[in-house]
Amino acid sequence: MINRTLCRSKKLSSVGVTSALLFLVCICSLVPVSDTPPVLAQEGPLVLAFYYAWYDENTWTSGTTADTPLQLYRSSDMATIERHVSQAQAAGIDALVQSWYGPQEAYNQTETNFRVLLDVAASKGFHAAVAFETNGPFFPDQASVVEALRYLLSVHVQHPAYLRYRGRPVIFFWRQQRFRVETWETIRAEVDPDRTSIWIAEGTDLSFQRVFDGHYLYSVAWSSNVAHTLQDWGRRVRRYAQDHGAHRFWVATVMPGYDDTRSGRTAAFAVGRRNGDYYRATWSAAIASRPDWVVITSFNEWVEGTMIEPSARYGDLYLNLTRELSAQFKGSNVVETSPPELGAATRETSVPPPTATAGAIEDGPYVRAKETVRIRSGPDITYPRIGRLTQGEQAKVLARNRAGTWWQIKVPHRDALGWVNATFVELLGDASGLPIVELPTTTPQAIIEVSTTTPTAIRYVVTSTATRTPQWIKSPTAETIAAVATRTPTATVTHNTPLPLTPHYTQSAPLQPVARTPTVTIPPFITPRSVSTGTPSLDPANAANTTLTPQPLAERPSSVVTVLPSEEAVSPLSSAVSTSEGSSSAGTMTVRQPARMIVGDVPSLLWIGSVALVTALALLTALFVRMYPQRPHPENDREAH
Repeated sequence: MINRTLCRSKKLSSVGVTSALLFLVCICSLVPVSDTPPVLAQEGPLVLAFYYAWYDENTWTSGTTADTPLQLYRSSDMATIERHVSQAQAAGIDALVQSWYGPQEAYNQTETNFRVLLDVAASKGFHAAVAFETNGPFFPDQASVVEALRYLLSVHVQHPAYLRYRGRPVIFFWRQQRFRVETWETIRAEVDPDRTSIWIAEGTDLSFQRVFDGHYLYSVAWSSNVAHTLQDWGRRVRRYAQDHGAHRFWVATVMPGYDDTRSGRTAAFAVGRRNGDYYRATWSAAIASRPDWVVITSFNEWVEGTMIEPSARYGDLYLNLTRELSAQFKGSNVVETSPPELGAATRETSVPPPTATAGAIEDGPYVRAKETVRIRSGPDITYPRIGRLTQGEQAKVLARNRAGTWWQIKVPHRDALGWVNATFVELLGDASGLPIVELPTTTPQAIIEVSTTTPTAIRYVVTSTATRTPQWIKSPTAETIAAVATRTPTATVTHNTPLPLTPHYTQSAPLQPVARTPTVTIPPFITPRSVSTGTPSLDPANAANTTLTPQPLAERPSSVVTVLPSEEAVSPLSSAVSTSEGSSSAGTMTVRQPARMIVGDVPSLLWIGSVALVTALALLTALFVRMYPQRPHPENDREAH
């Protein structure tokens, strides 16, 4: 009896334990391991496209665009964003880079729409990144830029769909020339001291590469020789990287054409699309410039006529071309097949064809290249290239890193040491006795004196026609001052009027120091009444030398930042900077604004003033009647007698 009871209790306890274990397994299967989805990261060459999220119905009826989308849309509609992401993804684009005015939600579609873009991208395995608009309407000073960058890095960058390249989030900048290089050093030390993100600068001043990690030109439509322009700038960026001992990303620009002649700008011009031939030519030029990435200007910049989005005039021609050309770029071994750069401080050495051998050479382990492989100065892809091993070529191995993923070799035909990735080479011999060498895997900083001047530009003559070559006006004229004055809006602007268009164009000249204290004018339709406008602390520009690359507009420093509601355009675009330098009047810098902002309280003030005037007249009339009562007419007095 006791044995039976013990057996029964043992069975019950085993059943209980089994049930408890099954219950725990079920509970664990319902609980996610992490509440954060895995971060998507990119490797290899990237194809990106600039994206704008500030359109509405008024854009397509304004007359400022030469073409319209196949499907008219509002940028805030989720269905629109989903369609754009699907179209870009099918065309071989890896990420959309959206212009961003900061985290403020009021009157700022760029923030609210970017959140939707990230969510949609995550659902489709796509990516998105920010083009930080440094001169945006919500950045009155340096402190506001710092605050916005902190928000970007702590919030949006943590989204699983935000673009990361080899683990580092990517941020493009527009008009970083607003602040001097020294100011950007302070800003980056505050928001990204360890340089865990990748910052890409724009313009013609390479001195900003002291702080930034790469360079791009927003537009190349002004160039009469796009192939020369892109290859020249690719060489400049690589030369800067070699001279300063740190890698810099070269991002080459491709464009389908350009046409802002309906925008009302004084320096508007057009470059024909030639049924896709211009787009093919810019892609060919970009690939020949040996870029790290290619960026398309643009997916949907309609007022400047650079869109590849399907349109009424071109259909889906440019999406189809993008699919073909992006595949060509990604499938070509651009860097390895390009000839070595001449005139650089460190050149990749051309070597004779290798002689194949059956095995290892007897005096030590060797590696043999399975394909053409880069030789770097350290055991990581962040180190600069110093040469290459062609397919079948051998090199003696001297050491390895601890993980065994990189081999230190003696560079053939040169008295130098380098590193090759073990994935792309075949080990010949025994490497067990090799010493282990550990170097930092982050981008090394060269201990050298850094020059603050811009590298000397290659000067050349631009022979394009007046409509194709935008002029760089060095000093203000009566015409340019008058042109700025005529852009000031009048009180007849109505609510929901489409917002101003200012040219994106390309590089700007460095800002010049000004003696007077800058002020900012932010009208109520840009900054809510609850938000203080403040006085910006605009830094004088770096006085470094600039290149003589032709510029599309008269872009000069501005000491007064004024956000102008304009009657001449329908939707916001990138800024054109104009300054009356040296005059008593302050300059004006127009900035792009998101669509559907309220156009001020001027009509309301006029109504209030009119009502007050009528009320005052009524009171005066009543007072006059009380002081002077009516007296009987003399004729009536006579009849009474």
